[in-house]
Amino acid sequence: MKPSARKGLVSKGTAVFVLTLLVVTGIVAALAVTSSPKGQSSQTTSTTGSSTVTALPEGLASFQSYSQLQNFISTNAKSAQNYDTAGGGFFIGGPMMINRGAVFGAASNGPVPAAVTSSTPATPSFTGTNVQVQGVDEPDIVKTDGSHLFVATNSTSPVSVPIGVTVVNPYPGSNPTSGSVTIMNAYPASSAAVISTLTIRDASILGIEIAQNRLIVIDERFSNATYVGLVLYDTTNLVLPKLIGNVTVAGNYVAARLAQGYLYAIIQQPSYQFDSQGNATGVMPSIITQNANMTLQPSAVYYTPNNAQISAYTMVVSLNMTTGAQSTLSVLTGPSSTVYVSTSNIYVVYSNFRVYENADDIPGDAFTGGVVSPVVQQSNSTIFRAAYLNGTVAVQAVGSVPGNVLNQFSMNEYNGYFMVATSRFATIAGNATRSDDVYVLNQNMSQVSALQNIAPGENLYAVRFVGDMGYVVTFEQVDPLFTISFADVTHPVILSALKVNGYSDYLQQFFPGYLLGVGKDTVAASNGDFAYYLGVKLSLFHIASDGTSSDVQDYMIGDRGTDSPVLTNHLAFTFDAANNVTVIPILLYKVSGTQTTSPSSPPPYGNPVWQGAYVFKVNSTGFALLGMVTQYPANQNYGDSPNTNLQIVRSVIIGNDLYTVSGGEVMVSDLSSFATLATVALPGS
Repeated sequence: MKPSARKGLVSKGTAVFVLTLLVVTGIVAALAVTSSPKGQSSQTTSTTGSSTVTALPEGLASFQSYSQLQNFISTNAKSAQNYDTAGGGFFIGGPMMINRGAVFGAASNGPVPAAVTSSTPATPSFTGTNVQVQGVDEPDIVKTDGSHLFVATNSTSPVSVPIGVTVVNPYPGSNPTSGSVTIMNAYPASSAAVISTLTIRDASILGIEIAQNRLIVIDERFSNATYVGLVLYDTTNLVLPKLIGNVTVAGNYVAARLAQGYLYAIIQQPSYQFDSQGNATGVMPSIITQNANMTLQPSAVYYTPNNAQISAYTMVVSLNMTTGAQSTLSVLTGPSSTVYVSTSNIYVVYSNFRVYENADDIPGDAFTGGVVSPVVQQSNSTIFRAAYLNGTVAVQAVGSVPGNVLNQFSMNEYNGYFMVATSRFATIAGNATRSDDVYVLNQNMSQVSALQNIAPGENLYAVRFVGDMGYVVTFEQVDPLFTISFADVTHPVILSALKVNGYSDYLQQFFPGYLLGVGKDTVAASNGDFAYYLGVKLSLFHIASDGTSSDVQDYMIGDRGTDSPVLTNHLAFTFDAANNVTVIPILLYKVSGTQTTSPSSPPPYGNPVWQGAYVFKVNSTGFALLGMVTQYPANQNYGDSPNTNLQIVRSVIIGNDLYTVSGGEVMVSDLSSFATLATVALPGS
């Protein structure tokens, strides 16, 4: 974690782990029972509280009846409430029947237009979403099939509805935000134009996915509770997409992936409520599908040995992209934060706090050292693994490792082993400090090996695993890039530690032996063990066959204040592997000649002068700037422009054309001359 990262200061001080605190304000009704896939076959039975449950091999269990589930939650809710007070969280939630057909149905007021198919011949090469695992797609606000663009936008202003399409709003005024998905012809640039727009009132679009003649919209709405919607359209006719399936879950969105023709969505739902006398009542896990509220079978609900971590049902919803059919299971957990998905497994991480040391039997659940204040809780990361295949999901195992996981790139699966990098509090040489570690677990989620205390006192900033190699960036005043070999998973070895100025927030393998880092340049403070952030820095690292690393080139962009969405969201990074071209959105700050500072003062912040995308060619010798594009008028500086929705946040390369996307428009530029070829306005612009 980087507590001061957004303030332009890197500090050695103790980090505070704070999870979002939410309040349970509603009840999820259990109205109907539907069948769901069952878990593994039972092995033994045990009694927990006064509920008899079926035990599974690696520390998991599922229930046999609703009364057992209700009793289990009631028995353990008080300890769970204490757990949440220590650092977990509750949910704002309650059931509500949502007529998804009315919300998303598009009714024609005239003849159906001629079909526009979602594929055309001779599609050129194009860049897709920048994902972590090949073959496992991640939802984003922009998708392409090489001929069309699908662009999701959210607006707080009224959104016009296309002629011939009616959208019914069942909750007027409940949410000022409206979401839209614009479907447009993209290639060639001369044909760039809007084909149709799906308008979603009183909801925010979190992401979209496309498959063959299919579009799925993941949205979030609030009306006395928070709801996540998974809405599936047939896009055979792009002029008039047809609603073919929908699932609504009361709860909070965690993550989703698209693999094997199925969307796998992870959503959290509250598991209990307290009455006015403080008595806990279990809330049965439920979903709404095709406008019917259905309760999960108890055999599809699992729990881990830590009975304090039951504040939420972590739901894994599997949705068939062809038919819209769904299946759902859930695990009683604490609030989940991070998800990693391989080509066969889903790993979900949630925190376990020191107050429950030795309170459970989860493998690896052992806290270590560090004197911290009551506000800062020592914590472990508990991880459950669920295998998936062609839409079928089965919960398999659970385990824990000390510390906290930074993000999804801190995790990896390779040759049947799971690697995870964490940061934790530790006592080293008698001093309370931070430690960065890497752990290797087997498929039972039991620890195989560990590398601990990689960089005592430093914060973990970036991690990337490539094959049997791992790369870890830590930072205090300089950026050590650690290269770790997992060739022998029982004895991982640090091969090298390269120290350079600044740090990387995101690491991307470009070609074998080379790693690109996107982060910030820094300057060490004259007093104290910290550094000040400066502009954005691109670094190209070479990793030799023996694991030694070198800094090939650093490319600096702007002065203090310069920023990029890539620093916090890898989906904003575009990489054309065929041509070794990368596109990075940049908000450029520049220091004017009149801005000065004394030697003992922090370096001055610049002023925002430009926003757009930098386009680089990258080879083994470094970076070559090919060009820059912006959607802002040429006669206006960024800071002076009256336009507020033209900041480029995504880009796509199709053939030799660059498509940049902001909240207001899609702009097409020639990648050779960077001349503007076309612009297409988006809803709300």
